[in-house]
Amino acid sequence: MINTDYVPEWYITPFEHSKYTLARNQIHMDLLFDDMSDSDEFLSLGCPAQVDYYDGGKYCIVQLGEIQDKSLIAIHGLLLHEAVHIWQRSKLLMGEKEPSIEFEAYSIQRIAQDLFDMYEASESHDQKQNPIQSSKSL
Repeated sequence: MINTDYVPEWYITPFEHSKYTLARNQIHMDLLFDDMSDSDEFLSLGCPAQVDYYDGGKYCIVQLGEIQDKSLIAIHGLLLHEAVHIWQRSKLLMGEKEPSIEFEAYSIQRIAQDLFDMYEASESHDQKQNPIQSSKSL
């Protein structure tokens, strides 16, 4: 369930070519725009996750809806997929045609980890107990 206290925050790609964030519903999308009428429809493509680009890709909004029926691995897979799209757009903005494989891997890793952190912050933990914590208390 989505944490009602979650407010999307902007993160910056390595080398600061793009900013990105995670929106979990239409309210989050609207919060990201000075004028809510500029906001796009949440998950407008009908996919479980998507990324929309603004200002030529300088702002990237990853959208992830309700995911109760998905495992954490599946959720991380969706977010990783969108992280790659953010990296691809950042690479274009940098003018990088063939970045080194390590540069590419570290960049995607950083973006994905940020999205994983945003996902955790956006989830309500009131009714869930972390399985790692519960096994430690045994």
